[in-house]
Amino acid sequence: MRSQTFVITGMTCANCVNTVSKALNHSDKIKEATVNLATEKAKIVADETMTDDEIIALVEKVGYGAIVNDKAHQEKIAQEAARKAKHLRWSFWSAVILTLPLVVGMFAKTFGLHTDWVMFLHEPVLQLILATPVQFVIGWRFYVGAFHALRNKSANMDVLVALGTTVAYLSSLILAVFMGQENALNFESSMVIITLVVMGKLLEHNAKEKTTQAITGLMSSRATFVHTQAGDLAIEKVQTGEVIRVFAGEKVPLDAMILTGRASFDESILTGEALPVVKADEEVIFEGTINLDGEVKAVVVHDLNDSTISRMVEMMSEAQGTKPNIQKLADKISGIFVPVVLGIALVTFGLTWAVTGVLLTAIMHAVAVLVIACPCALGLATPTAIISGTGLAAKNGLLIKNANALELAGLVETVFFDKTGTLTTGEFELTDFKVLSKMRENADENLVQGENADENLLLAEQEAFKILASLEAHSNHPLAKSVHFSGELYEPTELVELAGRGLSAKINGETYFAGNDKLMAELNLSVPEGTDTVIYLAKRGQLLALATFGSSVKKESLSTIKGLQKRGLRVVMLTGDNEKSAKKVQKLLQLDEVQAGLAPEEKAEIVQNTPHSMMVGDGINDAIALASATVGLALATGSDIAMEAGDVTVVGGQLHKIESFFEIAKKTILKIKQNYFWAFIYNIIGIPLAAFGLLNPMLAAAAMSLSSVSVILNSLLLTKKKIKNVD
Repeated sequence: MRSQTFVITGMTCANCVNTVSKALNHSDKIKEATVNLATEKAKIVADETMTDDEIIALVEKVGYGAIVNDKAHQEKIAQEAARKAKHLRWSFWSAVILTLPLVVGMFAKTFGLHTDWVMFLHEPVLQLILATPVQFVIGWRFYVGAFHALRNKSANMDVLVALGTTVAYLSSLILAVFMGQENALNFESSMVIITLVVMGKLLEHNAKEKTTQAITGLMSSRATFVHTQAGDLAIEKVQTGEVIRVFAGEKVPLDAMILTGRASFDESILTGEALPVVKADEEVIFEGTINLDGEVKAVVVHDLNDSTISRMVEMMSEAQGTKPNIQKLADKISGIFVPVVLGIALVTFGLTWAVTGVLLTAIMHAVAVLVIACPCALGLATPTAIISGTGLAAKNGLLIKNANALELAGLVETVFFDKTGTLTTGEFELTDFKVLSKMRENADENLVQGENADENLLLAEQEAFKILASLEAHSNHPLAKSVHFSGELYEPTELVELAGRGLSAKINGETYFAGNDKLMAELNLSVPEGTDTVIYLAKRGQLLALATFGSSVKKESLSTIKGLQKRGLRVVMLTGDNEKSAKKVQKLLQLDEVQAGLAPEEKAEIVQNTPHSMMVGDGINDAIALASATVGLALATGSDIAMEAGDVTVVGGQLHKIESFFEIAKKTILKIKQNYFWAFIYNIIGIPLAAFGLLNPMLAAAAMSLSSVSVILNSLLLTKKKIKNVD
């Protein structure tokens, strides 16, 4: 058996996925075929004897296209993606240009304007010329989608759009153009629906492109060459078992195990934590991490296809594909409504013909039922509310890339937070500085009785801190950047960087050391127990002082968490940091649960295995979890890759806007339900009247138009809503 991934072209809905999946899984040579609408890819496990061309032929047989997803076909895949994007943009803007005159004419006439240009816009022939390409060229995709849905014995949104717009178009054509009843013109209803739904398809495509950009961003973050014993090699040529060198300041090119050397590595791409990790013999260093201060020789344990970033890319693709996608309310309603209406129309036709014996009367009654029940208002119910909801969100600093997030927000039960950069500032600050050992004793010996005692001790602390700051000014360590001295510093000599431990230098003829507990152990100095993140200052035989650092909690973190908990949501923190730091933050913020020491894939697994979850994060290490969550919410203050992986971006990174998002989502779903209510009211009243011949097709068309307008106006009211928690 062999595994191969294909890019599938031409899919527009879940029924397309079912069609392709059935065609592939029906083959005896294919063991398993998984088709994904979000990524537009099919992962196929097939017999070794089955060629790629045979698989492509199976897909093409059911009306779709397939391209092998490998390096050789990347240009073709990119061209196909560009063609699709161009076609969507062309379809949308063409629909806007053709629809706008009719919409303007409709509103002008509604408000009593009867000028020559308004009457010209209501000319049946002009409207027919403008409506026909929108209906049958731009709207062709919905007929294709409806065909696949009906073939799979279902009625989805495509069936709803195809039926509604066709009834509106044909009724206008028959009544207004052929029968001279110009008051029955209703071309704009079908055109507006097609325009809005195509716009939704364009927004969905843009959201998928953002995910692709996140993956591309991860791929571009990797090194391009590797230092080997034979010289520098392109990364794709390096095999497992190759011995490589990684110098200070360089990015680790591939996962490797250290043979010799020691260095501090910035692993924030994996853990989100800025504090470096010291690695030495037989410890594994990971692709994408950065060597800060040493040189190591290591043996490659994973080649390019299996290394850390490749695994992250694969997991992100899979996560995006398995992201929950609830069945749209319109799909559910259309599955019931469309068959019922068609049934009523047929019954009306049969009974009227049987009772009256007049075929034309039976046809007119049946047409009146179809026109009054035309699901144009239903087709507008969701897209108009979503457009208003995303507009309201944008006004409140929330950029919604995946409109499905507004529907999914109501399902969320657990909110996961990253720690560093999300709940905490992500920047270290000096929280305490203590003078120890001889420096304090020397201060005590020089004390003058009385009030000078505190002053002399303060001078000793200032001297120790000045020495520490003078050393750390020459370090690239993240903690060193938090040591700020207001006065003039000493100029150290004989500066030596001690990889993975700290540094040493001479000041005023004395050799001082600044570094971690490993360096202190090498100097045979014992350090106080129970300390957190520290830098020690020492000279041979004497521990002089220690500086303690911490990452401060954002001022709005506690209020945001309390607000979410009041909504009945469980709040959990996932972090790559250690258990002790995580518990400290949990206590400060009253979190329901914390899980520490997690790698990116472990975060993603927890999120994915938790039903109805939201992930809030800001770093590259959060990208997979953001893509895995029911709703991914990224802070705009963090990594571009994280923002592209999320469904929603919080502009400015203000945490309290998470509550605003839930509020906007709730109001949007309520507005959608209101729209369906108004659409059904017209049907409940109008269908019986039309069936009994009390409502002719012209009046039915007018009522249908009125129902569509009421839905649009109701959706526009959403943009006027005031949202709490935005200041």
